[in-house]
Amino acid sequence: MKLTEKIHLVQIDFEITLSPEKKIPRFVNVILIFGKKITLIDTGVKGSEQVIFDYIEKQNRHYSEIDTVIISHAHPDHIGSAATIKKMTNCKVLAHELEKDWIENIDLQNKQRPVPGFYNLVEKSVNIDGFISDNQTMCIEDGLTVTFIKASGHSKGSLNMIFEEDKILFTADSIPLKNDIPNYDNYLELMDSLEAIKKYTGLKTLLTSWTPPMANKNEIKKLIREGEEYMKLIDSVVKDSYPHTNENTLDFCKIAVAKLGLPPFLANPIVDKAFKSHLN
Repeated sequence: MKLTEKIHLVQIDFEITLSPEKKIPRFVNVILIFGKKITLIDTGVKGSEQVIFDYIEKQNRHYSEIDTVIISHAHPDHIGSAATIKKMTNCKVLAHELEKDWIENIDLQNKQRPVPGFYNLVEKSVNIDGFISDNQTMCIEDGLTVTFIKASGHSKGSLNMIFEEDKILFTADSIPLKNDIPNYDNYLELMDSLEAIKKYTGLKTLLTSWTPPMANKNEIKKLIREGEEYMKLIDSVVKDSYPHTNENTLDFCKIAVAKLGLPPFLANPIVDKAFKSHLN
């Protein structure tokens, strides 16, 4: 999808495998910036390179022109094809330093954050060539400047990105979606990041990893408000469901998931970890 002459959004469809019989359909957005070279923001899941390369070809360009890959954060649906793209293009890979361990060592990520079907989603580890810091500004192309904002909560080093000239904000997974999978590292930090997003002024378009582009200010406010309300509801339910102990069991997670009206299969270690961040 063409947003501006240089900025394009590509949707990557994939599935999360819970078991051979149970798969959850999902999608994730990646961003392509076409200039003298091509910059890619996020890489989708394992195997997404072909979708990305096909889109580039339709723009009468070639995938070998990819010069830089910017990773918003280390989760599988954002780094899944990064290693293959780097191998095929010799591009440099950039991310926040706090995401380094999980990008450069996917086995560690799987151990600490065991997403169902993890190795179906990410191919292999990839080395980071440079780090992006909070409030760093990068001139990607003449007339295209990006400011990076550290947005902790969903992950330690999640990055939001403001395309200054076009007044586009990309929040990756920083805005929780109502009734979606509770999937974050730190509740309070995520709420702080939502507060920061609300203060961005002059915004014309909001891009996330999980929604179509939004240009209507009321729709944008509604999305953020619903995300905040959902998080506050989770906070209330978790504090009512979990005892203040360190018991290593999913029993309390199952109780909270049921109270929230979410599917029972979401009582898993990822969601349990998110819930427990409300107790700290």
